[in-house]
Amino acid sequence: MTSDIVQNRYTRKAAPPTQGAGPETRLELTRDQAFLNGSRDIFDILARHSGDPAQNGMDAFSALPEPARKILRNAEETIREQNIRLKSLENLSGVDLLTGLLNAQGFAKAFSAEVARTNRDLSEGGLLVIFNLENLETIEFLYGPEAAESALELVAKALGVEKREMDHAARIRGDEFVLLFAETTMEKALDRLQTMALRLNRISLIWGGTEIRLNLSLGLKSYAKGSRAEDIFTAASADLDRNRTGSARARSA
Repeated sequence: MTSDIVQNRYTRKAAPPTQGAGPETRLELTRDQAFLNGSRDIFDILARHSGDPAQNGMDAFSALPEPARKILRNAEETIREQNIRLKSLENLSGVDLLTGLLNAQGFAKAFSAEVARTNRDLSEGGLLVIFNLENLETIEFLYGPEAAESALELVAKALGVEKREMDHAARIRGDEFVLLFAETTMEKALDRLQTMALRLNRISLIWGGTEIRLNLSLGLKSYAKGSRAEDIFTAASADLDRNRTGSARARSA
């Protein structure tokens, strides 16, 4: 079952799925909805083509009147430019637009600053924890991209609950998160780590009436004066890889 704090605040629901299908919202089209002006509409065009879906798309596009093709091309170009702009803004702001956490660039800056503080004797050190959402690809395959995004948002919100004001949380890759415990040591953070691990191990996403357990693995590395940010991150990543390998062996045994 989902932990109360996550279940009550962070689950999302979608419309119930149809039999044998994922929980996606379906838009039913009828001939009362005019997509094209003239004697042919979208249903006539699609009905004339069968076979390879990619070729169908090309044929359907070619069959459209030139004004409609121009509108589609302009729309695709606009979307492409907007995506480039959004990525640029994300990099400049240092924030992951999907989750609201820091992105890789933002975290690298914050992490380097914390390590520098430690090396100047302004902090006793800290603890870096890396998380991987192991079943993200499975969720996307079975339930669709919206469910996958909701799973990522759920993990991000759960990490937000765990962090203190002085800590830093980030999504640094598609399925990978980090949480930096600042101003602490492994011994002082041990109880927090154990409590956090229990909570994160119980996270579930409610999607289309189905409870989807989120499988998280983690790796960690503490640091003190004399450490380098690159070495700390490499060690935590290696610990994550060992734990993921161990989990895979346990599942196959």
